[in-house]
Amino acid sequence: MLYEVSFDRDDAIVCVRVSGAATHEEHCAARDEAFLACQQNGCSRLLVDLRDASTALSSGMDCFRFGESVARMPQRLRLAHVMPMDLRSRGDVRFTSTVEINRGRSAREFDSIEEARRWLLEWRG
Repeated sequence: MLYEVSFDRDDAIVCVRVSGAATHEEHCAARDEAFLACQQNGCSRLLVDLRDASTALSSGMDCFRFGESVARMPQRLRLAHVMPMDLRSRGDVRFTSTVEINRGRSAREFDSIEEARRWLLEWRG
């Protein structure tokens, strides 16, 4: 898996782009780096671009644990997931996103970067 974390200063959005197959541990490393970037930049918007990613999680429990870990992060964030093209991975991301939302995280799924950015920019959190 490859991932890149960047900060769009103009729109105050931290962007994470993930590509290739990723294990649970790799997803956690990308998550940690993204949350650190949000913290360092005083940012409350996080865009996760998963279009070219595929999950390599071993079980539904990995998805559940990952969703719970994102929801427990201390920052107040709005989180936009741009969904993977791979159907199995879409299901994993949808499940993870549902866990995040059920635990109180403001999160939503999108099929395009443009829609995700528009939703993030509506928020003044």
